Amino acid sequence: MRRACLLLLLAAAGCAELTRAPAPPPPADLVGEAAEPVRASILATAAAFADRGAGLAGQPAALAQAAAQLEYATAAIPRDPRWAPMPEGIRRELLLARAELRDAIGVAEEAEPDAVVPALLAAARALRAGNRSAAAAALPAPMFRPGGAASVARLGDAGPLPQVAIATGLAAQEVARFDAEGRWLGNRPVDASGRSITTFGLGGGTGGGY
Repeated sequence: MRRACLLLLLAAAGCAELTRAPAPPPPADLVGEAAEPVRASILATAAAFADRGAGLAGQPAALAQAAAQLEYATAAIPRDPRWAPMPEGIRRELLLARAELRDAIGVAEEAEPDAVVPALLAAARALRAGNRSAAAAALPAPMFRPGGAASVARLGDAGPLPQVAIATGLAAQEVARFDAEGRWLGNRPVDASGRSITTFGLGGGTGGGY
């Protein structure tokens, strides 16, 4: 039943994603100095939610950080032509994951990812600094429900997140497949860190695969 509801949300969310402008540059503290923020966000969330989020229980700062990364990657993939090879099925799984996580931590269904990401990162920074009042101020209603201190509390007790674990794990597997084939990021070969490799015309332009 819950998955059926998430699928209904997905239909509306998917249409909205296709009409959005290109994603803005990611905040500096989303994934540190990673060269490819979408790739780094996928791998980070796959690790964070590998156990359905059990490792994040009682860790509101870590959950806020991981939630920001999931929000960013899910919104950026359909807007970044370098990620066109990402299968549509995995994109749908990520949208379902975002809906599940939003429901768990109280992010409004209609909230724009470009606003949610910096809010969650601000809350994560404040919580790491031990400033819960600043974290509460970073999570205002109606974007967060109920907002404020109650939303900070929800970050510490989100419960199991099976769809997030499935979707981020599948996305990470696809990144690994792109790496193995050397053909992700729009038909450009990359090294193990996701940096584009200059080939001087030797196999790096067009061709089969990705």
